[in-house]
Amino acid sequence: MIDLKQNTLLREIPNNLLQDEKVKNLAKTLQTSLDQMRDWAYKINYTLHLDKLDDAVIDHLLWEKHIGWNEGLSLATTRQQKINLIQTAINTHRRKGTPAAIEQVLEALNLPGDVIEWFQYEGEPFHFKVEVTTTNITSKTLLLIRQLVNEYKNTRSWLDFVAVKLPKNEYIEIESSKSHYPVYLPVCGEIYCEGVPGAGTKKSIEIESKNYTYPVYMPICGEIFASEVIDTW
Repeated sequence: MIDLKQNTLLREIPNNLLQDEKVKNLAKTLQTSLDQMRDWAYKINYTLHLDKLDDAVIDHLLWEKHIGWNEGLSLATTRQQKINLIQTAINTHRRKGTPAAIEQVLEALNLPGDVIEWFQYEGEPFHFKVEVTTTNITSKTLLLIRQLVNEYKNTRSWLDFVAVKLPKNEYIEIESSKSHYPVYLPVCGEIYCEGVPGAGTKKSIEIESKNYTYPVYMPICGEIFASEVIDTW
């Protein structure tokens, strides 16, 4: 890659021409104007100083970089996450349709995840799953992650499910048509929030139909599959 700050006309002109003093002096004179234009180019390159920009400018740059609602904006809850999306926009759009693009945009959103393809877990051909490590996940966040993955995936590939890995003693909110209140499930180990990822001890959940005005906590230790809960997505 060419570094404009170090590249000069004197470096580009052949040595035999530089033996002519007129050519050499002309190159030095032109270089002064080129250096001024280069300095202005760096000043107007907002991406070099994103941390110093106003929020309104950050939002405009997201639009300029084609970061739409399903391309990460819906999950960007902090200023730093928006900056991360801007910084990685060129690479993620260039790699769109590949597992690398999905993993990179999830990383930018502080949702580190892995794309696992069908031949890695005995799935159907051209199917894949995504495993994300996060905390305090909600069913709405899961829906947004699924929309994000569908935006960046290959059009011929099919997403089976999004599996969320939660650290010990974290909670996940489960919505159910059988309840009128949020239900939080404390988890010891891993929890898969969608689909059936494969082997594992399934825990059935029976939610009573009562209208509580406070969160209900249900102790779960091991793995739980949300497909066993009638949700309202």
